[in-house]
Amino acid sequence: MSNCCSTTNVETQKEKRQIAECPRCRNRMKPVERVTLMHHVAAPINQTIPADPFFFCSDVACPVVYFSNEGFVIQAAEVREKIGQKSTEENRLICYCFGITNKRVMEEIEQTGQSASKAFVIEQTTLKSCACNIRNPSGKCCLKEFPK
Repeated sequence: MSNCCSTTNVETQKEKRQIAECPRCRNRMKPVERVTLMHHVAAPINQTIPADPFFFCSDVACPVVYFSNEGFVIQAAEVREKIGQKSTEENRLICYCFGITNKRVMEEIEQTGQSASKAFVIEQTTLKSCACNIRNPSGKCCLKEFPK
């Protein structure tokens, strides 16, 4: 397992420059690894994905989930499960590695003033037990998805 949420896992200058405009919403989005794409796109579409670099569209209102600069687009209906980052539902998934929902975290905060789930995820990332690069549709660490 990688330590994808580590503060030492800093983007390189090259990665920071790899940003592309979503063909639908026109927002600038970050790249996603091919391995992430392959684990989230439903069959048989996942068997037709070209070797192009892909990007994850996090805009809640946009139906596009993944896209390439070469015109290949994968929409929400073409992925295996609902994408939490593209939802405003109270019970949306925010941590794919450990199945934690926004609702659960909000309830914890309401009841205790803090989130035991977030503390658990932080502990697991320290232990290198997360797999955000594969399990999270964005390919990024989930900690920024947690409510404050």
